[in-house]
Amino acid sequence: MKSEKEKKSLTKSIKMSSLQEQQIKEQAEQKGMNFSEYMLDCALHSNQRVTPYIAVKMQEIVNIVKDIADSLDEKEYIRREELRQKAHDFEGLCTPLTPQEKYNKLENNIGLFVEGGYEIWESLK
Repeated sequence: MKSEKEKKSLTKSIKMSSLQEQQIKEQAEQKGMNFSEYMLDCALHSNQRVTPYIAVKMQEIVNIVKDIADSLDEKEYIRREELRQKAHDFEGLCTPLTPQEKYNKLENNIGLFVEGGYEIWESLK
């Protein structure tokens, strides 16, 4: 249940031309939103590069790309890994990391890099 501060109980009116209203309605429709949702989304998140709505849509696209990559045949290993990497990179745009989180992630993955390097080195001997 929403708190009192979260409940939508206020109504505000704004002046606009009928052309502006039509343009806003069309843009809202394109995003699957109604007029009020779209106006609030724009007003509250216009200074952000990725709004919560866009982040959700981006995550849906990432999930689809991952599903496509997983469905590729073993013979297409390189293409599958490229798609997975692109999805991973794109997913990172949706969830920005703090410098500490980036460091922790690097620290956790450095062992994999070193281990993989040793394997490659041994195979070249």
